[in-house]
Amino acid sequence: MRQSIANPTARADLRRWPLDPSIVHLVLLDVHMEPSADAIGGWVRDAFRSPDIARIRTGALFPAAADAFLDAGFAVVDRLALLERALHDRLHVAAPADLATIALRVRDLDAAADIDRSAFPDGWQHDAASLHEIASATPRSRRRLVTSSTRRRPASRRAAPIGFAITGSAGPNGYLQRLAVHPEARRNGAARLLVDDALAWLVRRGAQRAMVNTGVDNLAALELYRRAGFDRLRDELVVVEFTRPA
Repeated sequence: MRQSIANPTARADLRRWPLDPSIVHLVLLDVHMEPSADAIGGWVRDAFRSPDIARIRTGALFPAAADAFLDAGFAVVDRLALLERALHDRLHVAAPADLATIALRVRDLDAAADIDRSAFPDGWQHDAASLHEIASATPRSRRRLVTSSTRRRPASRRAAPIGFAITGSAGPNGYLQRLAVHPEARRNGAARLLVDDALAWLVRRGAQRAMVNTGVDNLAALELYRRAGFDRLRDELVVVEFTRPA
């Protein structure tokens, strides 16, 4: 488990950004809070106590929290669409003939991180440790790999993983926290299989709604979630960043 560089204070945690130790990841422990200017100033001071830190980057923020950070001198570096789907009846998951889902175990996190790095641009990728943090962020989680019988590991009869999903459950709410499919294995139903598997698990857990976010310009992901029954909400989430003054 990645160690925070500062103790959680005022309901926030500071940790190193995956794959770039010069960035601090500032995570609000209560996503609905509206931090004060004093709290934000304290987090900035804590982060910059390490001389090798160049920037502070937040997690995805709701508008009220984002406004507080922008007032403190942070700048927007990413915008995310927020989508929601009501969950009612039990869902049937139909896997294409050449695809299957299996459990994503701790020993598989490195393979999942390799897929993540192939699927997302530089600066927005996860390593094994940060994927483990994502999977531990909710009281219950489901972690799945999708494999294809047409892709084999070298010198092995076992199918190689081509994608993964991490889904969380907390009370009536479900969250599709991370989903990635290797670029060479896209458009074969793997992403939809992972989404359907996640939704079916949330229904079995008794969740009443599922939420997911994705980049506002990620048209392929937006279409995937639309086809899976998600509706885009009015509010957008933002990620903001602060650069150490010269």
